[in-house]
Amino acid sequence: MRLIAMLCALTLLAGCALMSKPEAGQEKSGKVVQKQGGKVLEKTAARMITEFGDVPVPVELKRDDDLSFVYEAPGVTMGVVTLSGYYKGAGIAKFFRAEMPKQQWQFLNAFSEGNRYMLNFLKANKSCVINIREDTLSTRVTIKVGPTQGGG
Repeated sequence: MRLIAMLCALTLLAGCALMSKPEAGQEKSGKVVQKQGGKVLEKTAARMITEFGDVPVPVELKRDDDLSFVYEAPGVTMGVVTLSGYYKGAGIAKFFRAEMPKQQWQFLNAFSEGNRYMLNFLKANKSCVINIREDTLSTRVTIKVGPTQGGG
């Protein structure tokens, strides 16, 4: 129950409002195609974030080390990894909805507001919050992974 309350509080702090499902539209996980001046992910290959080992990301997204921070200690790895690329936010959200369960992440919920998306996933001893913000020239993806209560 505390985890649910914590995720709700995090959602409110993020300023996201429940509007529609992130996967709305014609976007599919996958290869890159042109659509209305932007790119949509269709059949994208995934790679893992090295430090987390079980969080897939589209190979087309580039990591921004200046906006990323990962803390590692015996038994715990947590942090924030930021990536960006020129892709539709809805397509990226759909990618995570399809790929995270393949790594045994349980989908909890998703929120969207205009060009912003937030997805929440849970695993045995950790949680993952993925924020996606689509702007005119690029889309930024921020992935936050940390232990859950009692995890570690």
